[in-house]
Amino acid sequence: MHEVIRNPEWKSVAAKLIILQLFLALCVYFLMNVQLQKINDAIVHQQAAFVGQVLSKEPQLEPQLIHHVTQGANEKDIALGKRILSQYGYTEQMTIQDQPALSGTRLPVNAAVICFLFGIPVLLLLFWEYRKLFCKIRNVAFAAEQVVEGRFDTSLPESMEGDLSALGHSFNLMAGRLSHSVEQLKQEKTFLSHLLTDISHQLKTPLASLLIFNENMLDNSEMKLETRKIFLERSRQQIERMEWLIISLLKLARVEAGAIVFHKQKVRPKDIVESTALSLHALAEQKEQTILIRGGEEMFLHADEEWLTEAIINLTKNALEHSPVSGKVYITLEEDSLFDSIVIRDEGEGIKPEEIPNVFTRFYRGRSNAKPHSTGVGLSLTKSIIEGLGGTISVSSEPGKGSEFRITFIKTVHEEEAY
Repeated sequence: MHEVIRNPEWKSVAAKLIILQLFLALCVYFLMNVQLQKINDAIVHQQAAFVGQVLSKEPQLEPQLIHHVTQGANEKDIALGKRILSQYGYTEQMTIQDQPALSGTRLPVNAAVICFLFGIPVLLLLFWEYRKLFCKIRNVAFAAEQVVEGRFDTSLPESMEGDLSALGHSFNLMAGRLSHSVEQLKQEKTFLSHLLTDISHQLKTPLASLLIFNENMLDNSEMKLETRKIFLERSRQQIERMEWLIISLLKLARVEAGAIVFHKQKVRPKDIVESTALSLHALAEQKEQTILIRGGEEMFLHADEEWLTEAIINLTKNALEHSPVSGKVYITLEEDSLFDSIVIRDEGEGIKPEEIPNVFTRFYRGRSNAKPHSTGVGLSLTKSIIEGLGGTISVSSEPGKGSEFRITFIKTVHEEEAY
C-alpha cells in the first residue's frame, strides 16, 4: 500500500478527486435544499387550501384543524384518513407525479444528471493524469531506443520519489553500465589491434635475422664449421628472444584483458625475494654482482604468490641488467601501520627525468645502453600484475645514481589477522 501511495502520480489524482468530490457534495447539498424548499412550499399551499376550504364551511373546527396542521395528527386520525382517502386512490403506493405536493419536483432526475455530469470532469481528470503518465512511459521507451542505437547520453529524471523515479534511476544505472561495457569492448578491440601490430613489429627483426643466418648456411656449402657454429648460436639467441617475447606478451595480454583470476592467499614476501635472488644467482655471477635483502621478517601479504614472484623477478632482473660490474642490487622490505612495501634499488646509470613517465609503457625503450636489445615488455607486465593484485608501483631515479622501484600494498583485514 505504501509503495502505491508514495507515487506522485497517485497523489496528484487523489488530491484532484477529493476536490471534485467536495464540489459534487456542495452541488448536491444546494440542489437538495432548493428541491426540499419547493416541496415545503407545496405542502404549505396544500394544507392552507385544505384548512381554508373546511373552515369556510365549518368555522368551529378551527382549533382542531390548526392543531392538526401545526402539531401533527395522532395515529387514530391517520388510520381513519388513510381508509377514507384510499377509496379515491390516494394511497402511499401512488406515483410521485400523482402526489400534488411533489408533482412539480425533479429531484431524482436532477440527482441523476448531476452524477452523470460529475463523471465528465472525472474522465477529463483521468485523461489528463494518464496523459502525463503515458508521456513519461514514452520517454522511457525513447530512451531505451537511444540505448539500443548506441547513444547513451539520454537520461531519465530521478529527482522525485515514486516508482517511475526509481525506474529512471535503474535505467540510468543500466545505461551507464552498458556504456562502460561498450567502451571496454572498444578498448579491448583497440588493445588487441595494437597488440597484434606490436607483436608483428617485435618479431620482424629476429625473424629477418633467422632468415639471413639460414640463407647463408644453405647457400654457402663450404662455410667453415666455426662460422656455422657462430650463425647457429646467433639463431639460438634470436629464437630464445622470440620465445621470451611471445610468452611475455601472452602474459601481458591475459593480465590486461582481465582473463587471469588471481588466487590471493597469505604469503611471506621475504620468502619470495629470497627465492628470486637464488634463481637469479647465475645471472648476477656473470657480472660479479650482489643481491642484498633487508627486513621483512614479520611481513605478510594477501596476494597471488606465483604472479607476485613474476613481478619481483622482472624488477630484480632489470636491476641486475642495469647495474655495473661488481655492483649491488638492494631489495628492502618495509612496513608501517598502513602500507607494506617492496623496494628494489640498483646502482646503474639511472633514468632521465623526461623518460620516467614512459618507463611502464608497453614496448617503450629508453636511451640506455645497458639493454640495447630490450623489448620494453617486462616493466609493463610487472605494472599490470601489481595493479591486478591491488597494489601500486612507482619509480624514482637520478641519472648516474641508479633507480628505485617501489611496490606498495595497503594493509587489509587479511594481513592484520596474519599478525
